[in-house]
Amino acid sequence: MATLLLIDDVELFLQLEKSFLQESGHDILTRTSAVEVLTELPLLEPDLILLDLYMPDLDGDDFCRRLRSDERWQRLPVIMVTAGGKEEEIRRCLEAGCDDYLTKPVNKNELLEKVERLLGGLRHRTAERVAASLRVRLQQRGKSLSATVGDVSRNGIYVRSRNELAVGSLVEILLELPTGDQLQVLGKVKRVKPGAEAGMGIYFIHPEPQGIAALESYLHQQASAAVQQPLPVVDDRTKSEADLSVEELRRQNADLLARIRELEEENREFAEQLIQSEDVNNNLTNLYIASSRLHSVLDREQVIEIIKEVVINFVGAEKFALLLWNKQENCLCFEAGEGFESDEFPAVAAGEGIVGGAFASGETYLQEGVVTAGSDDPLQPLVAIPLKIHDEVMGVLAVYQLFVQKESFASVDHQLFSMMAEHAATALFSATLYGQSERKRKTYQGMMDLLLK
Repeated sequence: MATLLLIDDVELFLQLEKSFLQESGHDILTRTSAVEVLTELPLLEPDLILLDLYMPDLDGDDFCRRLRSDERWQRLPVIMVTAGGKEEEIRRCLEAGCDDYLTKPVNKNELLEKVERLLGGLRHRTAERVAASLRVRLQQRGKSLSATVGDVSRNGIYVRSRNELAVGSLVEILLELPTGDQLQVLGKVKRVKPGAEAGMGIYFIHPEPQGIAALESYLHQQASAAVQQPLPVVDDRTKSEADLSVEELRRQNADLLARIRELEEENREFAEQLIQSEDVNNNLTNLYIASSRLHSVLDREQVIEIIKEVVINFVGAEKFALLLWNKQENCLCFEAGEGFESDEFPAVAAGEGIVGGAFASGETYLQEGVVTAGSDDPLQPLVAIPLKIHDEVMGVLAVYQLFVQKESFASVDHQLFSMMAEHAATALFSATLYGQSERKRKTYQGMMDLLLK
């Protein structure tokens, strides 16, 4: 059993990470201050640290540099969590000395796998390796090394080379595939093998999607080729018998390849179902944590801050706006958000644009097709979610840009957005009623105090 230390200034996200990791059986400690952790480390003695990149007192990369400057913690595994998952952020994390990274919203299985791998708890490879003879170029701090790949998987490569890099070294990898495609990826040296068959095991950290697709195609071709065994020589048979035998073997081989393709398609469909189930389970966990937090307070300003935390950390929104209906002005007004200034956001009439349309219809809007470009138009968001209570729409949550650039929205996204909106609307309604009742109570209390004097 290991001790995992989680550091994040957002309590909501600490609760989520803790809920994901509880089934691992490890001891879990949580802290909200990176500065305080630096002084506590000798007492805490964690076996792994999971921390956020952006924190108010000390950013995660600065924390990691200070950590690595102390010989006691130079080999302590560190996973950094970033909101954007942008390459410059990932490089910033890795160059500071962290071992791996995750992006928000965090995927439970990915978190558990990375934790166990860094703790040495994975007893088997999570991706099958195939033998290969590919050219690769490694770059580290301006130095370049050309070598040959011995085997490859979706997660990493084994490089044959007598020029060893230190374990933990961050490298840029350019892998040349037989198709002419190239895989550009960041990696870290996991192990070094000396001797006559010297080499290095390097795992991928930041795969580029198109390159990974090309790599998977190559791995698929290699796996298919492996089952095509050479036909046996039949010197001791007559020519007619040999021809019949060869034809039968060819027929059997063709049948075998066809069955392999069927199985691969079945595996692909099953994997897609598992991924969808995993997404649903992640969403349910997110909803449970978010709703518990939202309904734990009655102060309206706190509720709005929690809604912002949920949208950033669970939805993965970089730019969004919470708009509430103003009955006096008869329009939607900007209440809170990210990426907009309150005085710059226009008032939105019912039915105006996508935002006003979602308010008027009470129906959730998700942009169809590619959403990677985002939107800067206040009236034309990627997502517009009506906030409804008792069948009455009280506002709209509009999302304009996502941290993690997905190609398009899926049905699970609609489920997540809609259910979170229900909780947000209920919490806002309850907080508003509580605020009104508190103001009335104070008014009555003041009147009673005057009468009793």
